[in-house]
Amino acid sequence: MDVAQRVEACRKRLQSLDGFPLLESERLQLRAPREQDVATTFALFSDPTVMRYWSRSAMTDEQEAVEYLDGIARGFHERSFINWIVVDRAEHRMVGTCTLYEIMPQHLRTGIGYAILPEAQGRGFASEAVHMAVSWAFEVLGLHRVEADIHPDNLPSRRVLERCGFHEEGLLRERFCTASEIQHSLVFGRLVSDPTPARAPRRVGGPAEDSGPMLA
Repeated sequence: MDVAQRVEACRKRLQSLDGFPLLESERLQLRAPREQDVATTFALFSDPTVMRYWSRSAMTDEQEAVEYLDGIARGFHERSFINWIVVDRAEHRMVGTCTLYEIMPQHLRTGIGYAILPEAQGRGFASEAVHMAVSWAFEVLGLHRVEADIHPDNLPSRRVLERCGFHEEGLLRERFCTASEIQHSLVFGRLVSDPTPARAPRRVGGPAEDSGPMLA
């Protein structure tokens, strides 16, 4: 296919999704949000260590978590982003989130972001979730490029991206404002033609979930 045909095919695949994508590996499940996720979502995004390098302030009220999860349904309905809840299958509990944001079929690209609870860090969950989401973006949507930007001092996030086959592409100076600083942004990218990481987890297929409202 030429580029125009790839763009049209990607747009059709995105719009024709029959439900919120459910992705599974041997250890993780990436699923749609549920009402039971509110408390853990608030715990995640109110934690100062998790939010240290984010471009938004930490949550201070659980209602913000409700609104955040409601927004996931709207984003999927509009096909502008897909934000998964990351679940540890062994313990049947939410451990974080993983997001394809600014999905742009017209340019065959998307961004990726992720956050893992402090007590669940160090177990490779972020790398595994990112690999699952990137593989889905390439294989199912037919995207050409996935990109990420991180704070230059965020070494754990840098290691996640490098393990998932991303390449450092440049520094954007003073790009994001936080409560305490205007911060630089280090850009990483991965192309569909880049080699698959040698230690990539095996993905197990799963059905789509209902794409209706996530919370009452």
